[in-house]
Amino acid sequence: NAFKINEDVVIPLPRMGEYCDAIERINIELSTRNKLELCDALAEALSGELPLHTQDADIDAAEIIGERRQAALDYVTSVRARWQWLLDHLDTPLAEAEAQFDALGIAADALTNSATDPVLFHRLQDYSVRTSWKTELRARLIKIFEGDVFRPVREKVDATHAQVLRGRLFVALHMHAGDGNVHTNIPVNSDNYAMLQLANETVERIMAIARKLDGVISGEHGIGITKLDFLTDAEMGSYWQYKKQVDPEGRFNRGKLQRGANLDRAYTPSFGLMGHESLIMEQTDVGEIANDIKDCLRCGKCKPVCSTHVPRANLLYSPRNKILSTSLLVEAFLYEEQTRRGVSLAHWAEFEDVADHCTICHKCLKPCPVDIDFGDVSVKMRNLLRNQGKKSFNPGKAAAMAFLTVKDPATIKLIRKGMIEWGYKAQRWAHKTAKSFGLIQAQVTQPPATLKKAPLKAQVIHFINKPMPGKLPKRTSRALMDIEDDKVIPVIRNPQLRADQSEAVFYFPGCGSERLFSQVGLATQAMLYHVGATTVLPPGYLCCGYPQTAAGEEDKGQKITTDNRVLFHRVANTLNYLDIKTVVVSCGTCMDQLQKYQFDKIFPGCRLIDIHEYLMEKGVKLDGITGQQYMYHEPCHTPMKIHSGIKVANQLMGTRVDLNDRCCGESGTLAVARPDISTQVRFRKQQELEAGAAALRESQPTAPVKVLTSCPSCLQGLSRYANDGGGIEADYIVVEIARHLLGEDWLPGYVERANNGGIERVLL
Repeated sequence: NAFKINEDVVIPLPRMGEYCDAIERINIELSTRNKLELCDALAEALSGELPLHTQDADIDAAEIIGERRQAALDYVTSVRARWQWLLDHLDTPLAEAEAQFDALGIAADALTNSATDPVLFHRLQDYSVRTSWKTELRARLIKIFEGDVFRPVREKVDATHAQVLRGRLFVALHMHAGDGNVHTNIPVNSDNYAMLQLANETVERIMAIARKLDGVISGEHGIGITKLDFLTDAEMGSYWQYKKQVDPEGRFNRGKLQRGANLDRAYTPSFGLMGHESLIMEQTDVGEIANDIKDCLRCGKCKPVCSTHVPRANLLYSPRNKILSTSLLVEAFLYEEQTRRGVSLAHWAEFEDVADHCTICHKCLKPCPVDIDFGDVSVKMRNLLRNQGKKSFNPGKAAAMAFLTVKDPATIKLIRKGMIEWGYKAQRWAHKTAKSFGLIQAQVTQPPATLKKAPLKAQVIHFINKPMPGKLPKRTSRALMDIEDDKVIPVIRNPQLRADQSEAVFYFPGCGSERLFSQVGLATQAMLYHVGATTVLPPGYLCCGYPQTAAGEEDKGQKITTDNRVLFHRVANTLNYLDIKTVVVSCGTCMDQLQKYQFDKIFPGCRLIDIHEYLMEKGVKLDGITGQQYMYHEPCHTPMKIHSGIKVANQLMGTRVDLNDRCCGESGTLAVARPDISTQVRFRKQQELEAGAAALRESQPTAPVKVLTSCPSCLQGLSRYANDGGGIEADYIVVEIARHLLGEDWLPGYVERANNGGIERVLL
């Protein structure tokens, strides 16, 4: 990987031209030295075996090559001699140097440099004399090895040039010269040791030049490990004396800016070296992870949008910092694989800790100038941990994943009873008890930093510091409507409408809208029924596969996706008479996963749309809501892909709806698997909720505040803030619409209408 040595110096403005000339002199020398290395590399390559494109013909290679090899070597030698002479005679007076141009074959244009006492350097500086790989060297070699049979030789020449060019140093300047600051940058590749050595020599020259021109080396960016060696004890003495007075034990920045704190012990990870560990890379996904993060510029633009970057709770887990730590861990993995019996368990634990600190929201991608999506990287890290058998077991997460994955109605009913009904009730009781003893307030108001996993006691308190939602539906939506049979396709329509008056839609409810918050799935069906749509449901309970994929179980997620796609093709064949053109979802993660299903090949010409955008298209809108105020929580995985979520919310509700930012902290199974991280995320969200509610209450102090969302996981997460911010109720947009349009008893009313001749059960 590349980085730059940044040596900002301060140069007096009257001496700036001299400094720039000196840097150009360095660049000309570095460029010429690189070209001389190229000549040596080409001579070595041309002296070895020359690959030919003979198309398997039995032809003597030596006979084909003939005198071409020697001609090429002689030409490279002559060009090298010319370039070496230019490098050796840069300070030769121009008149003396020009007298030898013809003998050396040096072409020169008119001199434009206005130096008082011109030397050969000034000709190279104004480009009237050039050292050109393309015109002086490559063109002739291509001519010597022309023809299709020599194509591999030409490719070898170009590859040699590319390899040598990668080690070329140059010094780049940018400056705000008014205050004297000149930023002198030297880009280097950390896997090229000779390049690093030459860069260090170049820095020494630059510092000497700055001193010679009455400049100073403590520029705008201060003193770092690359500059310390160039400061005298006299210059550093006053700082050392002050540091000793204010920090006698050396606690602050221990060892920094002291003798010995230079480059001698510096280390940088080098992803370029990984080619040498290809066997290890092939066995794991480490190479792909390293490749995904190698272009990070360390700019930090990802930090403000990251859900797990909560500065008042934890400064360490922004995407930038996670990339830095992942880079170092990858280097450690490769080192340990070659020098000991496998990777340290402590390093695997650190690797898992970094992977855990991500909600897979993908918000870091948009501001990133090099398009790194650390959400995708985190998923790959979780997959690597699972494949290597290093992913720690979490019973809560395992239970949640089982609830999402299982298809058998009886098993779902059993898990709902045990985990959702009894488990949530027990968690709420534990929350109430712990709160009465004062065990959770400090953790909520000032979340502790997450350095590795918290101890078991702390994890338990993290898990109960926000109560789980109560008053959940007792049964799933399918159980209420008796459509749990996975061999039957439920088709729900208003029997009062003719077939040509009704648009057929395929509704994929997903786990959260069907198994947990069944009122969401039923409200979606009720509103589709209300606008006159014929709703086709999948046969049986189905998960989209996103939770498994995000958790690092890619093979399981892929199997679910494939099985579902095959099933939906069977549904499409069975119901081809309905001409389904719209697939509706009510969950953001389902939307993200279903976009990979290629529905246009299942229901030709169909589109994928969220229920709220669909209702907005149909002109559904509430009017005259009074005595109620709304905020809208945009899910990390928003299901609305055509319009912004806040626009849709305002349009549907017909009243003011304010956007409430930040992640709710539930993030699928994050709140169960790592409640300590979730506490930090919720800490930041609670600030947003309280501020948003306060802003709404300025105009209507007594009106209750409700936060709406469009994600089942977020609905659970937001419901846990019910006691905060003066009491904020959480609900789904489509449920709120159903309540206002269809009445408070909309749910039993819809179930009764559907069960009374509104459901057609088609055998799959």
